[in-house]
Amino acid sequence: MTWIEKIDGFWKGLAIGIIFPLLVFFFYWMFFHHQLNFPKGFLRYLINGQLLSSVIKMCGLGNLILFYFGITKKIDKFNKGIIVSVVIYVALVAYVSYYMEPELI
Repeated sequence: MTWIEKIDGFWKGLAIGIIFPLLVFFFYWMFFHHQLNFPKGFLRYLINGQLLSSVIKMCGLGNLILFYFGITKKIDKFNKGIIVSVVIYVALVAYVSYYMEPELI
């Protein structure tokens, strides 16, 4: 059994699809905003500047890399998990956009 066959599972794809954007979020903080405390100061900065939804969208784009990897290796169950994790991130972006970052009129 190869490692590609071991990774081909819905729950593995879902877990990796949720964790990978969190890692991208952490690396974004580490490379660009390391002077802010993580996570409290960094999240406060993003919410006050109405940037949180944009950063979450950028981090969620990392799942495209995972999806492309799954397409090229033909691991369909893994890709189903990635797609469900993308739907979860879309719901998170919608919540943040409409409830945490309302437009100031």
